[in-house]
Amino acid sequence: MKLFIATTLLSAAAAFSPARTSTPLRSVTSLDASKCGNFDFDVIIVGCGVGGHGAALHSRAQDLTTAVFSGNDVGGTCVNRGCVPSKALLAASGRVREMRDSAHLSEFGIEVEGEVKYDRAGVAGHAKQLANKVKGNLEGSLVALGVDIVEGRGILTGTAHEVKDESSGKVYTAKDIILAPGSIPFVPPGVTVDEKTVYTSDGALELNSVPEWVAIVGSGYIGLEFSDVYTALGSE
Repeated sequence: MKLFIATTLLSAAAAFSPARTSTPLRSVTSLDASKCGNFDFDVIIVGCGVGGHGAALHSRAQDLTTAVFSGNDVGGTCVNRGCVPSKALLAASGRVREMRDSAHLSEFGIEVEGEVKYDRAGVAGHAKQLANKVKGNLEGSLVALGVDIVEGRGILTGTAHEVKDESSGKVYTAKDIILAPGSIPFVPPGVTVDEKTVYTSDGALELNSVPEWVAIVGSGYIGLEFSDVYTALGSE
């Protein structure tokens, strides 16, 4: 999910929302309920973005005991560093643009006196708060369905059916393993990201500054969203 800013921002791929399930499920403890006696779980999912979350919902809908390795990143790129916070920034910056467009407002009989200002930290905080809320809801939905959430990163051991928790070193087994590790920003060769004048869209979402000039490398939807956000807040 990515881009180049202010000099620059780098753009990457985004996750897609999983199909929803409305099937009511009973809560279980996976280790106790596993139908695969030789394994800890029926299914282990490495990654807890929207792909891993959707896989977990489908797995539980089939009444399979399920564990998800979240890597301390429930929601993944889409929720924490992509779709959700970017839409929050778009909404806030869009209000600023609308309130500064006196000609458009006058058509509605609205007049704004004085300069329309915004609090950069407040706008960034709004995006982070919304992302944290969605993240909490996703995690809560998994817990309610009896999914075991392992906070560490999952690593394949090289032995069939095994996944190791990078944090604790504990090895878990499952009949089937689903890999949903997500995406990271793409940085072209020769480009150094210092998160001050050159940064990825991960850093851009923090809104640590609103540069006077911004050059965005990448014209996918993330690049277009950032061009909208930063121009609305005053960048060229």
